[in-house]
Amino acid sequence: MKIRSLLTTIMVSVLTAAAAVSVPADEGKVLKLAWSKDIQTMDVHRTTDNYAVPLSIFDRLLEVERKEDGSSELVNSIAKEYTVSEDGLTYSFTLRDDVYFSDGTQLTAEDVEATFTRMFALKDSVQTDFTTCIKGAQDLLDGKADKLAGLTVKDATHFDITLEEPFAGFLSVLATPTCCIMSKKNLEEAGDDFGMVPEKTIGSGPYMVKEWKTNDSLTLVRNPHSWKEPGNTPDEVVYKVYPEAASMNMAFQNGDIDILDCDFIDSSIVQSVYQTQYADKMVAVNRLGTYYITMNTQVKPMDDVRVRKALQMAINRQGILDAVFGGNGVLVDGIYPAGSIGYTEDNQGWLKYDPEGAKKLLAEAGYENGFELELAADSSASANRAAILQVFEQNLQEIGVKAHIENYDESGWLAKRKSGEMSSFTSPWTLDYNDPSNIIDTFFGSAESTKGRSINYEDTDVMARVAAARAITDEKERMAEYAALEKKIVEEDAAWIPLFSLQHQYVLSDRIEHFVPHWAGYSDFNVYGVTMK
Repeated sequence: MKIRSLLTTIMVSVLTAAAAVSVPADEGKVLKLAWSKDIQTMDVHRTTDNYAVPLSIFDRLLEVERKEDGSSELVNSIAKEYTVSEDGLTYSFTLRDDVYFSDGTQLTAEDVEATFTRMFALKDSVQTDFTTCIKGAQDLLDGKADKLAGLTVKDATHFDITLEEPFAGFLSVLATPTCCIMSKKNLEEAGDDFGMVPEKTIGSGPYMVKEWKTNDSLTLVRNPHSWKEPGNTPDEVVYKVYPEAASMNMAFQNGDIDILDCDFIDSSIVQSVYQTQYADKMVAVNRLGTYYITMNTQVKPMDDVRVRKALQMAINRQGILDAVFGGNGVLVDGIYPAGSIGYTEDNQGWLKYDPEGAKKLLAEAGYENGFELELAADSSASANRAAILQVFEQNLQEIGVKAHIENYDESGWLAKRKSGEMSSFTSPWTLDYNDPSNIIDTFFGSAESTKGRSINYEDTDVMARVAAARAITDEKERMAEYAALEKKIVEEDAAWIPLFSLQHQYVLSDRIEHFVPHWAGYSDFNVYGVTMK
C-alpha cells in the first residue's frame, strides 16, 4: 500500500472549492480519468490487476457499498433477493427481470451458470482462489467435469449455488470483481477476442467500451440497456495513460483529469501541494488493509507470551506512521482493517507505546539483559517495509533487545517464511473480499496456515473456532465470534503486532459532485458511483 493522509473523518463528498481547477465549460458529462499504465485485458477471469473496466461494464449479484461513517455493507445488485439454507450450504437467488446486456439480450440464470463454469474451466483463469468452495468447482479445475455441480438453474430468474461446506463469507466473495456476470452468448461468439476487442466484450453494467487505443486511452459510454438510472453520472468516460507521475500531475493542473489518484503522484507533491492548496477538494477513505509484524511463537524467547507482549508495547506505531507514511492512516489494534466488515471499536485502544512497561515484562520473563532477534527483510519489497523494520529494530534496541535486520532475496524470503522458521517480519495485507474470514483464516485458520506465515500459533482450540466461524449463519453471532477471536489472538495471546491501516486519497476537479472510492481501497472503481455537476 502507498502513503496517504491521516483524516479523522472520512470524506465521501466534495466540499466547496478553494483551489479551483479550470475546465472548459462545453465538455458536458465527459469524465476524464488517468492510468499510470495501460490495462492488459478487460477479461476479469484473466487478471487480478485490471478491474477498472470490469467494475463498470459488468454487474455482480451483490455489491459492497461504503456508508457515510466509513464502514461498509453488503447490498443487492442484480440479485433481487436471496435465501440461505439452515445448514449454510445452499444459496437460492432470484434475479432482477429487468437486466439486459448492452446488445439488448436479457441476463438470465444461464448467464450466471456460464460465468461460474468458465471461471473454473478456463485454462488460464486466475480467479479461483475464493470460489472453489462451490460444490464441483475442483472437478472443473481438474478437468474431470464440464458442468458445475453446485450451480442449479431453476428458470430464467432463479438458481441455487451449493457449497462443499458452510462459508458465511461467500456472499462477500460474490460482490468482488471475480464474480462479474458475463453473457453466455457473448462468450461463445467472441472466443479469444473476449476481453481484448471492445465490441466483442459486453456486459450488463452501466457502461460499455467504445474504444481502446493501446497504451494511449480507453473510452466508455453509457450502456443504453442498463437497468440503472443514469442520474448525474458521466455520459462518457475517458481513461488516459500517463506513464510519468509528473505528466499526470500537470494534466490535473491543466484540467485534463477530473479525479487524480494520489497513489500515482509523488508523496512530497501530495503533501506540499494537494494537502494544502486543494485540501477541500480531497477525498480520503480507509483502505481495507493493514500492516502488521509477526512473532514466531516457537522461537525462543517469543514462546513466552510476556516477551511477545513486551515487543507489542515496545514499537512506536504512531512514530512509524508519521515518519514513514506522513501520518496518513489510523492505528489498528487488532486483525481486521479499519472500515472493514468485522472491524469493531470494542477491540481498539488497548495497545499503547510503553517501552518502560516492555522492559518490566522482559525482566519478569527472565530477559532483563535482552536477547537477540533476527528481523527478516525481503530485499524486493517496498522501501516502506524496510523503513518499518528499521524503526522496529531501533525500538527493540531501546528495551535491550539486540535486533538486527537480515536481508533475503524474494525467493529466499518466501521460502523461509513458508518453512515456519522466520523469526519476525513485517508486511501489509489487503482484503481480497470484505469479510473477516479473509484475513483470520489466512493467518490462524489452521496449523498449516499459521506455519506458512512463520507465526506457529499453537492454540488448536482457537484454530477450530476460526474454522467453525465460517459456518455461523447468524450474522450478529458470527461478528461477535470474530471479535472474540481477534481479542484472544492479539490482545491475550499477543500472537502478532498490529500496526495501522493506511488511507487512499484522491483530488477532485470542480466538475465532480460526488465520488466514493471502491470499498477495497485499490485504485480501480465503478465510475457509476461518480456524479458530475
